[in-house]
Amino acid sequence: MKSRCTCLLFCLSLASISFATASSANESGEGYIKMFDKKLEEAQRANACKERLRRLEPPEPVKLQDPPFLPEGAFPSVVLPINEIVQTGKKLPYRTIVSLTSYQRPAYEEHWHSTVGRWSYMPNRIHYALHRLFTAYDIGLSSWYDFEHNIGLSIPMFQNEKSLDLYIVAFQTEVTQVYTKGNQVVVVGKPKRTGAVAITIKTGDLEPANKAEPLLVQLATTSGDEIDYSLIEFVPPDFWNKQNEQLKKQERKKDA
Repeated sequence: MKSRCTCLLFCLSLASISFATASSANESGEGYIKMFDKKLEEAQRANACKERLRRLEPPEPVKLQDPPFLPEGAFPSVVLPINEIVQTGKKLPYRTIVSLTSYQRPAYEEHWHSTVGRWSYMPNRIHYALHRLFTAYDIGLSSWYDFEHNIGLSIPMFQNEKSLDLYIVAFQTEVTQVYTKGNQVVVVGKPKRTGAVAITIKTGDLEPANKAEPLLVQLATTSGDEIDYSLIEFVPPDFWNKQNEQLKKQERKKDA
């Protein structure tokens, strides 16, 4: 009887030890899982911070000229004085598509935050803050999307298939006239503390001296002093017709 009791107590003790060991192992396993999850979360946060930093600034300290995305020597080979263009150049018709006389440029937009990434690169942000004149064509949805988000202003897009528009956006200026000569376009206006205006001119009205060189678009006062400038390539007025012809050729090849 005594040996049976001893055996029973031994079995109970063994069972208790096994249960305690298993319980301890489960707790230890859960602890490892929690610790692993924590380390993984920390690593993900660190990688996210590195990626945000990469979107904000160059990888190494460096001096960048303005604008940061154009090579040196991007100006036309011949640049005439503004007054000469106004006096002897061609007066261009233009269409005002945005006129916000009381518009105040924001110092910062939500979509410029590093968590968004696409428009947070600081050299670009500084470039756009430095300038008051910007130019664009409506020849690519992605580039147009970037253009609007970079300047912080929504502009109607027309995509005229027979006559391409050059879009010119000027801040803090009341535009009064537009002239052209050679590879230059001069937008004359009166400086103001506030305001935003977007105008369009037809590329068919331009007669660049060298179509392979960029256009120099200048924002100037009525007395001929330059306020700001923008460089953009010349795109012929039949751009969309050529694009449509190219698409039709590709479709004919597929059907053949």
